[in-house]
Amino acid sequence: MHIGISARRDTERPMRTGHMAELRQFAQRPSSFVVNHHVYVSQCQDVATNLSIEHYLFQKSHPESTVLLFPLRTLSDRDRQQDDKIKIIRRRSGGGTVFHDLGNLNFSIICPPATFHRDKYAEMVVQAIRKTNPRARVNERHDIVLDPGEPLNTVDRPDPEDTHRTAYAYGNGILEPRKVSGSAYKLSRLRALHHGTCLFNSPNISGISEYLRSPARPYMKARGVESVRSPIANITDHQSESPSPMIQSLQQQIIEAFIRKYNLDFNNLYPFSEPPSTAIGLKEHTQCTSGVIDAKLLEIPEISAGRAELEPR
Repeated sequence: MHIGISARRDTERPMRTGHMAELRQFAQRPSSFVVNHHVYVSQCQDVATNLSIEHYLFQKSHPESTVLLFPLRTLSDRDRQQDDKIKIIRRRSGGGTVFHDLGNLNFSIICPPATFHRDKYAEMVVQAIRKTNPRARVNERHDIVLDPGEPLNTVDRPDPEDTHRTAYAYGNGILEPRKVSGSAYKLSRLRALHHGTCLFNSPNISGISEYLRSPARPYMKARGVESVRSPIANITDHQSESPSPMIQSLQQQIIEAFIRKYNLDFNNLYPFSEPPSTAIGLKEHTQCTSGVIDAKLLEIPEISAGRAELEPR
């Protein structure tokens, strides 16, 4: 499988080039000043490869550009048969442990540090999550939580656009908010990285705490911000929509929130809701580059070397 590129110019005719030329075009595109926004969905199933693609974009994307990346991780039948053998990969940004399964959506956003603050993209993701569950909000730790209580009286309800408050009660003897998304961050002189998780409909929700418990925890001390354990839930909990929405719908809602945030044109996006017919591809426009990518990007030397660094030894 190769990366097919459709270049949107004065016509919609696809421009196909050789495989290595396509890789070179992807390698050059993130650093282009012409296109300031990028949306990529990875179809690669390997965590280390996706983290290396993320790191490549962090290093190579233009300092004034903003990149939205969805690193896809799915479970194969072999994964399910060997669910007691968990692969551990260390993120370059650090942060708490992230659990990957079919019901967890991951996202990464890379942007100029001058425009970055820790709530900025959490607020954007809350806007997307509220399409499925209106109980979502950003808390004081920049996490996304669900308020589990009963609806507030009409007079006490906040502005629906307020992403830090909901119309549902919590605290004062009511069940505490349940965390559905946590984040980690990395800052350099030229770039800021925010990557987060979204527990959408994980079938392992009741066992995640056991997977993440370490017998060495009393002897470990974090060099950065200490991770705080929180009760968790799925985004699809406490929501009335029927039938249950698919995780792809949340991905599409986050893409749409990103497009609205930067006043981009939906018509210029790669049709993520439609599977590629014959090849993985990208769609380029002066506003935005978007598309699906895969493990063929390992043929870019920096991505291959980055993956090798992350593999357990």
